[in-house]
Amino acid sequence: MRKKKRNFVASKPVKKLPKDMTFSYKRPEELRKFTNFQGSILTRSKTGLSQKQQRYLAVEIKRARHLALLQFTQTL
Repeated sequence: MRKKKRNFVASKPVKKLPKDMTFSYKRPEELRKFTNFQGSILTRSKTGLSQKQQRYLAVEIKRARHLALLQFTQTL
């Protein structure tokens, strides 16, 4: 039997962000750029962040959610 070919859909190329970029829960409008319309945190492949930056971003988004500066989910 032949194996089925999988269709690969390439994602859009991502602009790399500077290494010294910092995130803060005090700036929720900046953090909203890294969440989708449902309020989920975007993946590294879509944000273009390094692994260390992505972990720090996730912590700051969770802090902002806990303080009610960001919503946990978006309701339409």
